[in-house]
Amino acid sequence: MSNFGNFNRPVEPSAEGDLFTVDTQVTFLMHGQPQTGIITKQLNNSAVVEIDENSDNTDLMVKSNGVIVINYKKLKKV
Repeated sequence: MSNFGNFNRPVEPSAEGDLFTVDTQVTFLMHGQPQTGIITKQLNNSAVVEIDENSDNTDLMVKSNGVIVINYKKLKKV
């Protein structure tokens, strides 16, 4: 039987994800530009990050609504 539509299933972050809990300040590269943000949700192999807005990333903020999903391997703690 398929679990299609079972959205209440708990998310188990990978080993890399154990370092990046919710509300952790992180940095990452997006299109070659360094960005910072705060993790708002953990997924299995990636995290939902709310991007910090600054004068250099207004285009990114508009295109992404200020939120991005990024792999744990591409994140670094600040």
